[in-house]
Amino acid sequence: MNTLLRRVGSAVSPVALLVAILALVLSAAGVGYAAGQIGTSGIKNNAITAKKIKKNAVTTKKIKKDAVTADKIKKDAVTADKIKDGSLTAADLAKPEVEHLATFTNGGEGDCVWTSVSTVITGIGPVSYRKDQLGTVHLAGILSGADGPGGDGDCDNGGVGQSSDAIVFMLPAGYIPGKTLIFGGLGATGVVIVGVQGVTIGSLVLPPGAVATGVSGSPSLLDGITFAPAESGVTLPKTTASRRGDGGALLKAIGLS
Repeated sequence: MNTLLRRVGSAVSPVALLVAILALVLSAAGVGYAAGQIGTSGIKNNAITAKKIKKNAVTTKKIKKDAVTADKIKKDAVTADKIKDGSLTAADLAKPEVEHLATFTNGGEGDCVWTSVSTVITGIGPVSYRKDQLGTVHLAGILSGADGPGGDGDCDNGGVGQSSDAIVFMLPAGYIPGKTLIFGGLGATGVVIVGVQGVTIGSLVLPPGAVATGVSGSPSLLDGITFAPAESGVTLPKTTASRRGDGGALLKAIGLS
């Protein structure tokens, strides 16, 4: 070998000889050398697919803490049978929302004054709504209504154009049930949560998301009202101004009186 190198060295420059020796060494090292030189920057985005990863090759120890975020997981890829029993704790779930305080309506012209009983009784929570970790909507509080000084001065949902007198507040898109729901029993204090299709019975028209009650003057309880919302993206129409009516139309129309 030394004799061969001396013969070759006499025919080529030292630099050319060095390059030739390096080429010989690299070719002998083969694929092992090249594989050791491939870093993260050498891998094309999306080049390594699920089929390219050996089964059970990616273990818990190989995954960096907080490295796998929701946007990195294919939709519906992680099913219940893929999650180890007892591995998820409350800390791993999304936190429940902070309560959203209800924004009360006023009958369209100020003739309905809706308030939360919490403003006059200490220790009672305000009228509010929120979603829990599973997306269920929860209402809370006690509401009360009274005649206001505006419009016709009468908080009464009967008659044409007076539907807005029944609406206490509006739920936003994403918090509206798929179908209209009735809570609180068949009486004057019953609470109606209007679904995505709205409610139209004769002259009574309630838009999607309306939280309505039959009459003012009697407190209505919202605590314990829960329901699953429909998909978000519902377009909410504007409510109409109220005019004087004969009263009780909401309860009569939906069979609460």
